[in-house]
Formats: sequence, structure tokens, C-alpha cells
Amino acid sequence: MIGSFLLATVLSTPQNLPQIKVEGTRLVGSSNKTVVMKGINLGGWFVEEIWMLPIVDEAPAGSNLPKILDHESLWEVVEMRFGKAGVTRIRNAWRDNWIVEDDFKRIKSIGFNHIRLPFLHTLIDEPNGMKRLKTAVEWARNNGLYVLLDMHGAPGSQSMDHHTGKTGRNKLWTDPANVDEMARKWVRLAKEFKNDTTVFAYDLMNEPMGAPTKEAIFDVYNKVIPQLRKADPNKPVMVEDGYKGMELFKKPSELGWGPTIGSVHFYNFGAKKKEEHASALLSWMPITVGIQKNLNVPMYAGEFNVEPNSSPETMRGIVDILQKEGWSWAIWTYKAFSKNGPLGMWGLISSESAPEAVNPYTDSEAEIKRKIKALRTENLKEYPGYREALKSAF
Repeated sequence: MIGSFLLATVLSTPQNLPQIKVEGTRLVGSSNKTVVMKGINLGGWFVEEIWMLPIVDEAPAGSNLPKILDHESLWEVVEMRFGKAGVTRIRNAWRDNWIVEDDFKRIKSIGFNHIRLPFLHTLIDEPNGMKRLKTAVEWARNNGLYVLLDMHGAPGSQSMDHHTGKTGRNKLWTDPANVDEMARKWVRLAKEFKNDTTVFAYDLMNEPMGAPTKEAIFDVYNKVIPQLRKADPNKPVMVEDGYKGMELFKKPSELGWGPTIGSVHFYNFGAKKKEEHASALLSWMPITVGIQKNLNVPMYAGEFNVEPNSSPETMRGIVDILQKEGWSWAIWTYKAFSKNGPLGMWGLISSESAPEAVNPYTDSEAEIKRKIKALRTENLKEYPGYREALKSAF
């Protein structure tokens, strides 16, 4: 169990955080002082990625309920069993327990200065969706943390991957109405948060790896950003390369994009030993650093991990490489474990053994809610040595 001593309030009263600005390849705060954003993702909260959650995903024999692959199929199964009102009740239970304000306190106590907040574009269409985002920002502010708003799933989906909210759908690129909707939603978000310095930037689209060409990614950004800029001319926007290389971008200063941050993600799933994570990053970095200097933008490693063959020391080594180049970063992810138990270092917060998994196929609503409540971080543990390994990075 995580002791209550870790939950001491870091700040006695909420404080307005200095606005983060872009100055060439640097992020700066008050008095033009360089700021390196050091954070962690809050995966699984507003985007349910089934592989990293303790949820039964296979229907029992003889059932006509579909396999749970992603956010949409999860809530489809819940609706088939409990109706639309049941979806609202159970989804609220999930969001009220997977992450709570004490998690923000813990994140701050470790030394992080921000969280990356993944959400699906559909969240802000929900009756209380914007309120959910505003509450998360408020909890961050209360604890001296910045927030990066990350549209993890764009209208129509930006790849075939499950983390867009729907497996096998990749229609952002083929239907202009989806791009228009993406722009409208970022305008709504910009109007809501433009004067809130807690939100330091807008991550416009997570991992656009489903784009048919590099040019398609650039074209979407070039349609969305000018509309967002009418609502908020000043807060940095973040553009991701979708694993296609930062060279797809042109200088934001020549495009009228305003303050812009470049973002890349990296995972070495083929690593056969711990050392290969750092060696792969070191071999890749020089090219991207050269592109960064040409574009004259700060860089942000928005997702990375050191699985497989992980160790806390390996994670610290990756962080050291990023910080040596002055890059900001956010680890994937804060909290992760499956129905079968821990997933190595995928979660800073994990379970000690196989949890009592939520079974949307057979559990009663009361049983689902009971199991969800048991998944609160206070009932879990930190990965051994993780906090200590990162200590000197802060």
C-alpha cells in the first residue's frame, strides 16, 4: 500500500503558474528563464486503453456481446447490458476513481512539473465533459502542476489504432468534415483555456501515424491551427510527427502558426536488453536535433517507456539523454496494469498481483462500481525504485 505520508499537500494554497512561452528552441517561464517540462501521462482516465486496464475483454461462451477492443466497444457492451443511463453512471464511477486529486499531489511530490492529459474529442460533447477537463486543470493548479491538453483521438480517428478510441477506423484524412470538426473543437478548448496559464500548451493530435503521407499531416495542422489562433493567439500549439519524422514540417514562423512545439514519441519494443533503449535513442537523436534547430522550435518527447527489459536506471538514462538536449518530456504512463496483474514499468503505479478485474459482461452494476473503487491509487503501489531513480532529474 502507498502510505498516507506521500499525500501531504505540496502547496498550501493554489498558485497561478507563470505562463510558458516559446523562445526559439527553448520554453521559458518568468523572467525569461528556461523551463524544461518534466511530466507523466494520465493514460486510462479519459481514454480507456484496454491492454493496460484491469478489464475483462472476452465475452463468456454463448454470449452475443462483442469483444472489448477499445473505448467505444467497452461502452457498447456496458450500454447493451445497462442502457445509456447505465453508461453514464458506470463511466462516472470510472472517472471518479481511476484518477483523483490525491494523484496530482503524488505526482508533484515525486518531482514532476506537469501532466499530459489524453482525452478523446468526444469528451467535450458529453454534458459534463468540459467540466471534467476543467476539474483536472483545477486539481493540477491546486498542486503546482502544468497541464498539456492532448487530443488522443481526433474526429474520424487519425490511425487504425485502439488508442484513438476506435480500432480499425482511420477517417480523419479522407473526410474534410472531420478536419473541420477537429478545428471547431480546438477553438472551443482554446476559448475555454486561453487565459489559464495552468494549461501550458495544446497537443493538437496524438500520433497521427495513420496519415497516408507526411504531407497529409502537415495539411491537417495547416487547416486547424489558423482557426485555433483566432481564439487564442498566444498559447503554444504542439505538433506531432506520427513517427514519420519532423522534417515534414516547415518553419512555424513562416506559416503564421504562432508559438509552436515539436513533439515525437519513441518506444523500442524490440529491445533485447536494457542498454538497447538508450543506444537506440542516441543513434536517432542527432538527426531530429538537427531538424529542430532548422525549424527553431522547442522539442517535447510526449511518450516513451523502457519496456521490454526495463529498469528504473534505464528510465533515468533516457531522461538524462533528453535533458542533455534541453528537451521536455512525459513518460507513458502514470498508472497501468492488466486483468492479469503488473505490466512491468508501463505504470509508475501498479498492482502487486492480479487484481479483481472489472467484468462488464457478467458483473452487476453494483459489483462493477465496487471493483472500480478498489482500483484507486491508495490501494496500489509504486513500482520499486522508480521514484528514487528519477529523483536527481528534478
